[in-house]
Amino acid sequence: MNTLDLLLYGQLGASIIMVIGWLIALLIKNTSYVDVLWAYGVGILGICFLVIQSDQCHPARLAVLEGILAVWSLRLGTHLLRRCWGKPEDARYAYLREYLGKNANLGFFIFFQVQAFWVVLFASPFLILVQNPNDLGIWDHLGLIIWITGFAGVSLADKQLRVFKQKHRDSRKEVCNTGLWKYSRHPNYFFEWILWLGYIPLGILASGGLWLLLIPPTLYLFLTKVTGIPFVEDRKLEASGDAYKNYVASTSSFFPRSPRKSDF
Repeated sequence: MNTLDLLLYGQLGASIIMVIGWLIALLIKNTSYVDVLWAYGVGILGICFLVIQSDQCHPARLAVLEGILAVWSLRLGTHLLRRCWGKPEDARYAYLREYLGKNANLGFFIFFQVQAFWVVLFASPFLILVQNPNDLGIWDHLGLIIWITGFAGVSLADKQLRVFKQKHRDSRKEVCNTGLWKYSRHPNYFFEWILWLGYIPLGILASGGLWLLLIPPTLYLFLTKVTGIPFVEDRKLEASGDAYKNYVASTSSFFPRSPRKSDF
């Protein structure tokens, strides 16, 4: 089976899963679980790609790729599931529902299908990573160091935010500006970006490995301009007002740095 066939079958499978997810979202009137489907979906599809193409990969390399992908998907998917289980619809999606009005059901159907495309997009690098018959070497060790750094950072950032929200569960007005959140407004996104950078040295010697150089700009664009920061910050500004404006003025949006003095 060639790469195009794998991508098309992957898209079909992801689209079907997202249709089912959309139908369930209609029944429970909560679309927050789309994020969970995305995180688990990337892991499942990526591992399918690795298994199907496993004859092209050294066994040790294959085991490493399967392991880190499974760990990433399980951690993120479970974190997102815990965040939305038994809770009202996420503020981002509640706003989108209100904005779409009577067209909300159709709009969310399209949104779920866009998420299906993103499942395939973020699983597709593993079709490149698997195309390396060589044993693990220095580039792979470098990639794993970067990946582990990103994984540890995003795990810590998510935990710090979760503890903060539990402490202030009765209000959304408070702004988390401690720990890693003192140096970046979105340290979880930053370290997620670092984690994915680790795949470049892991796959740079694979057939087509140079395509992995598209990961940094593509993921940065997604996180800062498309799906991540804009939606989160718009909702947080509504909830926290001047407190969040002050945080925005003093704290870097993405790349960590020391906070600067705010004029607010």
